[in-house]
Amino acid sequence: MATTTRKFTAHSNAGNSETQRKRELGHIHQGRAALQWSDDDYRFHLRNLTGKGSSAELDAAGRREVLDHMATLGYVPKAAKFQPFDQAAKIKWLWKKIGEHKGLRDPSPAALLSFITRTTGSGYSDVKFVPTQDASKVIEALKAMLDRAKLAQGASTQHRGTAK
Repeated sequence: MATTTRKFTAHSNAGNSETQRKRELGHIHQGRAALQWSDDDYRFHLRNLTGKGSSAELDAAGRREVLDHMATLGYVPKAAKFQPFDQAAKIKWLWKKIGEHKGLRDPSPAALLSFITRTTGSGYSDVKFVPTQDASKVIEALKAMLDRAKLAQGASTQHRGTAK
């Protein structure tokens, strides 16, 4: 039985590669500012590393080479430091906001867990244990509740303002 070797082929479209190019160029310019390079310093490094005089002329390998060089000098792109807002934190934040808009009778963490149980049909001991799919349902329900709480608060404020 003969074995065949397969080569991995990355498939991408023009839109993805253009987005990646813009992201990398942005990182290069952020790095230039973070490393406090003058225009002459910047062009020196570009020419030294890639033979190009402008980052716009760089291909993907050239951009990678410049970013790798900047990394050796201590630059870390802002996107690498980005911490996404996880779903559990978002659920807690929405619950707090609804409470601030007087949309909850009981803003306690226990009441939040009861709400999650009613919304998902499953009980959880902590918000951080809610699976992604269920958390998405809870987030959408909380966003709708927040909208209603804001509307109700706005209506009660208007009503009080018009009464004499």
